[in-house]
Amino acid sequence: MEFKNHYGSVRIITEGPIVIGQFSGNINARLVNDFAINLKKHITAFAGKPWAYISHSTHLLATTPDAERGFTQLFRALQGTNCIATAYMFSSSIVLNQMKRIIAQAQSPIQIMDCLFDDLDSAKAYVLKQLEFAEMAC
Repeated sequence: MEFKNHYGSVRIITEGPIVIGQFSGNINARLVNDFAINLKKHITAFAGKPWAYISHSTHLLATTPDAERGFTQLFRALQGTNCIATAYMFSSSIVLNQMKRIIAQAQSPIQIMDCLFDDLDSAKAYVLKQLEFAEMAC
């Protein structure tokens, strides 16, 4: 599932219990809104089971202030949805700093510096391990 405009694009990929948000270019509020609506639909399909999220943002340049506010609202809405693990990939310090602000404003317990990865395979391995730990605890 992909959403795009003249400046950027967002794609949602689901691999089992893992949702991957793939971002590129510049993201505005409309793209965040489309992403949020469809991400919530994907999460509903998990029926309360544990899931993980990966932000594959190595081609993301920046988000607008309105998009940043939209992401903050989305982070707040996703708390309590049984997301067991998150992983992030950024190639820009601007994007990293924006994500730090979003997480802080959403009052999310995510410690972003603990879940930064250079490549998608490493991010997947990390979230899969976290999901396995969650299954063992049940």
